[in-house]
Amino acid sequence: MKSAYNRVFLLSSIVSVVDWLMFNAILFLCYALDIWPYIDTHIIVFSDWLIANISYFVAQSFAQITLHQRSSTPASVLRNSSRAAVLFVIVNAAILGMAHMTVPGFWRSLLVAALVFSFTSIERLIMRKLIKRIRSTGRNNMRTIIIGYGYMVSKVANVMLDPLNGYKLLGIFTLEDIDEKYKKLGDYGDVMNWLRKNRVDEVYIAINTDDDDELKPLLKLCQHRMIRVYYIPRSHSTAKRKTKIVEMGETYVMAQYNEPLMSVKQRLKKRVFDIVVSGAFLIFLFPWIYIIVAIITKVTMPGPVFFKQRRTGYDGKNFNCYKFRSMKVNEDSDKVQATKDDPRVTNWGRFMRHTNIDELPQFINVFFGEMSVVGPRPHMLAHTEYYSEKIGDYMIRHFVKPGITGWAQTHGERGETKTVDDMARRVEKDIWYIEHWSFWLDIQIIFKTIRDVLVGDDKAY
Repeated sequence: MKSAYNRVFLLSSIVSVVDWLMFNAILFLCYALDIWPYIDTHIIVFSDWLIANISYFVAQSFAQITLHQRSSTPASVLRNSSRAAVLFVIVNAAILGMAHMTVPGFWRSLLVAALVFSFTSIERLIMRKLIKRIRSTGRNNMRTIIIGYGYMVSKVANVMLDPLNGYKLLGIFTLEDIDEKYKKLGDYGDVMNWLRKNRVDEVYIAINTDDDDELKPLLKLCQHRMIRVYYIPRSHSTAKRKTKIVEMGETYVMAQYNEPLMSVKQRLKKRVFDIVVSGAFLIFLFPWIYIIVAIITKVTMPGPVFFKQRRTGYDGKNFNCYKFRSMKVNEDSDKVQATKDDPRVTNWGRFMRHTNIDELPQFINVFFGEMSVVGPRPHMLAHTEYYSEKIGDYMIRHFVKPGITGWAQTHGERGETKTVDDMARRVEKDIWYIEHWSFWLDIQIIFKTIRDVLVGDDKAY
């Protein structure tokens, strides 16, 4: 009988072949539609086909297919499809240029990228759904046991109990009484004999021992029977964290938070993007927007066009955050959030808030490095002082630069925070963004923000 991991490799191969066939189908479609300008006929020249396929494999090496992985989500599938599509066009153009062949123009390349993204996304989402359905019937499942019990174990066990995730939790070994939805296989002394009599693919250990020698017989048996071993952390503080293992000398430590932007390369990439986007906006669009906003503001309410407020930024340092003024001049602007039907907000101000026009001056903050296009929204100093005492993880959101828009704002956490729980949910999403940051996640958030602006947001007041 094939091991579960052999079945995983087989499934991965099938997925890769199907994806490659879909790509070539798209390639034939592009030729048929005469999108590839370096082909005079609808007959594919072998060299062109070979270059396109080499470009495809290079792109896939940087944007791997993950739809078959048990932790995959539709968002991750779409994210990887978009990466692969863009990288394919770039790599293909580079190879064609080096080979002194005709390189597709910008709009044709954009159309090809759109076709690759659209068709591969549909194919991958269908494949993912099909794999989930197969796993829900009990096939391609990973047979697992857990040694130990507690809060973190229940979180892991609940994932394994969902048939769509492709696990078969055989049971738990523990001295404690456990929830009736889990199967108790015995206590710690029964593990070795049970493993010798049953087939298991993965063992999850969630027990603390004073002496590592106590685990050596178990680990040796697992190695002998080709069983993978994983450790479940006991700390509740890691329950929702994307922790990171860090090498320290000859041992390893676990960071409580994963921070992709600790990398100089990733931070530089984000900063260059911020400078290019904010610079282009301030040069080409902002002057015209400012003239229109200034005229209407002066006509509808007395006072300055800009509103400047001290807010908490990167590393807990304060900065002046700029906005177009949407309220009447008042003494509570640095203390009290805007609420629904707030009498301080004018009709023109309400329109600016609803369309996010009031936030546009923050591109000035972005250009000078105080903010980023995407990141946790900066809060007024009074809120930082209050919520940092109420929410333990609150200040973590300042590990990165604040943004004009963010993951929390595009996922239902915009506007007034009436309770501490409201702010806690926002903070949790901000920390998720910090731990899962990628350039493509920023692009996704920007497009989601644009969509929200066009559609409208009920919480924008």
